[in-house]
Amino acid sequence: MEVKVEGGDEFANASYEKLCNLICRDIGVKGNIDRLQMFCNAAEHIFILSVKIGRVGSPVKVRDVTQREGKKLRITNEKYAPELLALLWDKYGKGEEEGVQEGVQEGVQEGVQEGEGDGERGGERVRQISRLEVGFELKEEEVAELMELVVSDPRDDLTFKILDGIDRILPEGARVRHPVSTAHGVTILASENPIKEEWRATAEKIAQEMEGVNENV
Repeated sequence: MEVKVEGGDEFANASYEKLCNLICRDIGVKGNIDRLQMFCNAAEHIFILSVKIGRVGSPVKVRDVTQREGKKLRITNEKYAPELLALLWDKYGKGEEEGVQEGVQEGVQEGVQEGEGDGERGGERVRQISRLEVGFELKEEEVAELMELVVSDPRDDLTFKILDGIDRILPEGARVRHPVSTAHGVTILASENPIKEEWRATAEKIAQEMEGVNENV
């Protein structure tokens, strides 16, 4: 991870560079960040922190963690079971469980609805057969769509961690924020005072420059 801090005096820049490295290491994202750039203007209480995200794992889809067996799915990676069940119930509705084994995830048997199989409502077409088995009543085209649903996206978790790290790096008093999102990174403009339009433009310029760095790698 490359870190560059500018805008402050030599001591301030060095201190923030060390802080950026320490925090990114502590939250475990150094290996996923290609570059971190920070700009400081102490006179106007302006801080811009831009991160270019590097390699991230691919999204985990239903087909990656299940095996289809006729009208049911067998969960092959228990780690993703809670997220998978929540995803399916949210999209297709929750039917009554059939003989759910002990040790099932907390909350699995809560909120059972009446009217399973009500075609007009279009819900309650997924039910839990056992701890790692899910039955369904879906058309084949719906099953094909189901298998491509994203269960977990590592980029979402990484972005959450990066935003947490940025919050730790920026001064506590700099609570006025202006985020700039790009395809491969995130940039936050922070200040203690209302942010002028010229600084918003500067933050967006830095974000685009960081995006360009990504494209040239």
